[in-house]
Amino acid sequence: MPKRAGKSRFTDVKADAQKKLTDEEWLRDIFEYERTHEIAFASPRALVEARLIAELDKARRPHRRAHRHGAAHRRKVAAH
Repeated sequence: MPKRAGKSRFTDVKADAQKKLTDEEWLRDIFEYERTHEIAFASPRALVEARLIAELDKARRPHRRAHRHGAAHRRKVAAH
């Protein structure tokens, strides 16, 4: 494979990672991470409540049995 004339993209990423962030940029990055990864910052109680709500929603839905042995659902015949 021919080599590219410029630097590789890995050195560019490394240079960006070593760049010093200002306090404001650092705080903004933390808040953005917290906003996009809510589950990592949730309290254990909130996680338990979320699981409970999900289970209650699941129980509330009608439970439909799968058709046995692939048999088709019978439809009522319309009266003529």
